[in-house]
Amino acid sequence: MKKPVAAMLLACGGLQACGFAGTDGAPTIAGGLQAEMREIRRSMEQEVGEASARRIDQCRVLRVGEKACGGPQAYLIYSTAVSSERKLQELARQYTEAEEKYNRVTGAMSTCSYVLPPEPQLRNGKCTGKRNEARDPGGK
Repeated sequence: MKKPVAAMLLACGGLQACGFAGTDGAPTIAGGLQAEMREIRRSMEQEVGEASARRIDQCRVLRVGEKACGGPQAYLIYSTAVSSERKLQELARQYTEAEEKYNRVTGAMSTCSYVLPPEPQLRNGKCTGKRNEARDPGGK
């Protein structure tokens, strides 16, 4: 699995373990949303590919998903040299919308720590990111 996408998948993969809560039909709706999110993640992974780049300005970071208590679930690092920025932005929007619905349907809970965007870096011709530490929304 490609490193930039792997980080996003790990962060988002935790959704699969969330339980179902709420009204009748919630498990069916939640299962459909999970399947939709998996398909969108696959499409994003295909679009990112190896994230090859020649210059650091080709490396970008995209917010993906929505934690139950707010804020991004993860960030995706990609290269404008090999990926369609417009397509990735649309996929990220679709994923975030599906995750917001999933959170409402299941009554999902999450940590309220804010996930900071990674700093894009270019290493050996591939876009990667330096992780930043998560912060408490209270600023502590």
